[in-house]
Parts: sequence; C-alpha cells; structure tokens
Amino acid sequence: MASMSAEAFDYLIRGGLVVTGEGMVRADVGIRGEKVAAVAAGLPAEGAGRVVDASGKLILPGIIDVHTHPVYLDDIQATSMTAAFGGTTTCVHYAYARPGMKLLQTLEEYRDDGLANSVTDFGLHAGLFDVANQIGDVGGAFDLGVSTFKVFMTYAKIKWMTDDYWLMALLDVVGQKKGMVAVHAENGLATDYLQDKYEGMGMSALEVFTRTRPAVLEAEAINRAIAMAEVAGCALYIPHVSTALALAPIRRARAGGQVVYAETCPQYLTLTEEVLRERGAQAKIGPPLRTAEENAGLWDGVRDGTIDTLASDHAPKPKELGDDFFEAPYGSPQAETLLTISYNAGVSGGIIGLPRLVRLLSEMPAKIFGYYPQKGTIAPGSDADLVIFDAAERWSIEQANQHSCANYTLYEGQECLGRAKWVMQRGRVVVEGGEQVQTPGRARYLPTQASIAALS
Repeated sequence: MASMSAEAFDYLIRGGLVVTGEGMVRADVGIRGEKVAAVAAGLPAEGAGRVVDASGKLILPGIIDVHTHPVYLDDIQATSMTAAFGGTTTCVHYAYARPGMKLLQTLEEYRDDGLANSVTDFGLHAGLFDVANQIGDVGGAFDLGVSTFKVFMTYAKIKWMTDDYWLMALLDVVGQKKGMVAVHAENGLATDYLQDKYEGMGMSALEVFTRTRPAVLEAEAINRAIAMAEVAGCALYIPHVSTALALAPIRRARAGGQVVYAETCPQYLTLTEEVLRERGAQAKIGPPLRTAEENAGLWDGVRDGTIDTLASDHAPKPKELGDDFFEAPYGSPQAETLLTISYNAGVSGGIIGLPRLVRLLSEMPAKIFGYYPQKGTIAPGSDADLVIFDAAERWSIEQANQHSCANYTLYEGQECLGRAKWVMQRGRVVVEGGEQVQTPGRARYLPTQASIAALS
C-alpha cells in the first residue's frame, strides 16, 4: 500500500475487491497517468478526474495472454481487440518465420504492425520453421527484444517439424544466451506413421485423427525435450499441455533444479473429444481435445502449481461444420473467452481460488517473460492495467456476442458465471459498456526477458 498524497487521481476505482496473486483486499485503486498510484481503503475522491464504482465486483490485473497467433482471420488489430473484450491487456504473439522467410525481417514486421494497429501492449515469440537456415538470426532476435523461440516437434507431413538435431542446436544456442525455447511437443514421426496405418484401414478422418495423437506421444515428446534442454542448459517452455501424463516429467525435471515452465489452455481443461465429434473440423486443434479424465488430471496440475500459466492459443481459421476434416486447418478462436472460461470452470467450479487464477493469468506470465512488477499485479508503481470483473453476471457465450472475425466459437451456448465489464490499459479505458473505446496505435512493444525468477 502506498501513502496517500494530496495530488488528485485521474481515475479512482472505488468499492471493489482487489485481487492479486498474493491475496484479496477490499480497497480503492487510485490512478495517475499510466500508473497505479495507490491501493487503499477510503482513498480521497476530491478532484479525481473520474470516479468508477466497482461495488460488488472484482478488480483484477489485466490478463497477459502469452499464446496468440495474429495471422489468420484475426490480424494483430483484431486479435488485440477481441482479447481486450475478454479482459486481456497484454498479448505475446507468435511471430512465425516459415521456410524461406527471414526471421529478423518477420519480427520487425510484427513489431511495426503491432505498434501501428494493436489495442493491447504486446511482446513477441520467434517461431522457427527452418532452424537450419534461421538459427544464425537468434542473436539478432535478442537484440530486437525477443528471448523465446518456438519450434514444432510434430507436423512432419506438412514440413513444420524440427528434428532432434536442430532442436538440440537451437537449445544450445538459445541456452548460451540465457533465453528460452518453447516446443509444440508431440511425436511427429510416430503420429504420421499411425495416420498412414489407420487411413489404410479405411477409418473415417475424424477417427484417424483421434487415434493418431494419443496422450502418451505428447508426454514422450515433452520428456524428450526436457532431456535435451537439460543437456543444453536451456530454459524450456511447454505451451498447450493437453494431457496429465505430461505432468510427471515436468515435476521430475523441476525437482532436479531444471527450469521448465508449463502452460495449458481453457479448452484442455473444459472441452472433450465429444466436442470434436459434434463440431468436426471447427474443433480440430493440436494437440487434440481429449477426455474428461484428462481435464480432471490437468486441473490437478493447475491446483498444485505444476501448470504455471493459462493462455488462449488463439488461432481463428475459416472452417465450417461440414468441411473435410483432414483438409481443415488447426486452430480456433479462444482469446476472448480465456478469463471467463477459466473463472467459470476453475473458481466458480470450486477448483481454485481467485488469487491462484490471477497468478496463472497475470502474475506468472509477467514473471516468466520479464514484465513483473510493471505488469501482472495491482500495486503502486505498476502499470494501470485493470479489469473490473462482475463475478455474479450470468450469461451465455455465443458467436454473436464475440468479437473475433471467426464465425464460430467452440463454446457456443455455454452458460457462464462472470464477465469482464471494464478494461483499462496504462490508465486509458479500452472497453466499457460492451464497447471498444480505445483506438489502435497506442500500444507499446514490450521486449521479453525469459526469467528463472518465477520458479523461485
């Protein structure tokens, strides 16, 4: 808590329950310029530019979504907008340099696009599809403020896969520079063999898909990546963990002192392969949706801290219910529902408490990627990135009330408890009354600094 000065606040948010990763307190939040100036009960309203009544509501730090793909139906502007409606104030986008593309040029283009068009502050991960020809640009990426480098251990048939030779090389180079490698961890060659086998048996495309991506092959790839990262001395980040089988090798690595972070997504905590059977190509994501038992096992990892972050993996692509399953692309819109689904299932469902949710969505992402305490908390001196969240509002998610350019949501008709009502970034209101009130172009590019501090 900060001492109160006589200087008036630009904004005074009164009467809410302030939630951080450390706990909850009934307090007002005073804002001057772009920063939180004070957090205390009974802050003076005299001279305040605007007083906002948050009575009966939660005041949360802005969500930091560290897994977005702004290159499909939603570009950087649309991704940031739909994310902001859900309570996100910072995105860390994956900037993919596909074969033949220059990594540094790609990063510069994403950065410049974001500065011109984003509604939210943003950082970048580098996505490498051709490590053999792109690894020489890793040092230059650090100079551009990028310290996380992602590769795929799967998708060999479509030539996205990085083999173990080049994965080891990347881990070695990035580890020497104290950065971090992120891996989409599935066993690509085993998956492709199984696909060929089951297609040859005449199975339907959907049945082939569910059989070729078993959970044990995801756990195997995670274990393999952990072993290689240990040899290289490189921090490892594992996005979109979809199976509880992966938690054991992650726990074992951490017990041995290794820096390994794990992320999952609300879709892997709440949806099952039944949605895949109902919605077909629209629910084709990778890793795939699994079972209710896997949902429950992942929640155990969320509760005990094995899972560090929740993120959206927002990748909206044009798909219809009747599309050819194998021809359909991977991905679905998820950014706007990140907070609501996590709150509805986790907090309302009695699995985790509010501080744990904030830690997963705000504090830990900020710590891992070097933004804390500028972001990820509500404290004097931190950025005024705030969400007023009505935990009592009951509503139904429908494509019609979402802001993605996608014409579907995997949560169509899902009744939820809790909704972001008012969103502020660095002292400017972004969303209010169901409307976007902030114009693009005021976002800041935030260089990342992969950190081991979050595990301490």
